[in-house]
Amino acid sequence: MRKPVPARQQTGRVGQLLFVAQQAAQALAIERLEPLGLSPRAWGVLSTLAESGPLTQIELATTMSIDRTAMVYLIDELEAQTLAERVRSPQDRRAFLIHLTPGGRRAQRKAATALAGAADTLLTPLDAAERRHLVDLLAKVAAHWQQVSASQQNPGASQTRPTAPSSKER
Repeated sequence: MRKPVPARQQTGRVGQLLFVAQQAAQALAIERLEPLGLSPRAWGVLSTLAESGPLTQIELATTMSIDRTAMVYLIDELEAQTLAERVRSPQDRRAFLIHLTPGGRRAQRKAATALAGAADTLLTPLDAAERRHLVDLLAKVAAHWQQVSASQQNPGASQTRPTAPSSKER
């Protein structure tokens, strides 16, 4: 058993605080998903598809901020478990839409139930209003970075970050 860490002033570094919270959330998710044969990333795919309906691999990777190559392996894994399937897109024969299978829908619902208490555990120190506010703020940040990620994958899209001045501008 770990010794309690003495209380001290908390850091104000956003990255460090998000990292600590993410580590706690990841540990809670793994604890609840592992018995179901799912990883947190696999759960993310299942829940994203349950919420949005079929998406292409690229849309799914962008939505979840996961590298495209990693997404291919993740979908391969879900197909092997018969939780998702690739279906050729009727709009673009080169693209595949990722669909949940009936087993994938069942697994998503089971996982959602298993994870229901994880958020409560993670957010124990916050009251209901603080939880809603935190979710709203995180959703805003996530939406921004999904948009940035999507624009970086589309050549010619406007940049959202300033570029370094050219040697002529210095």
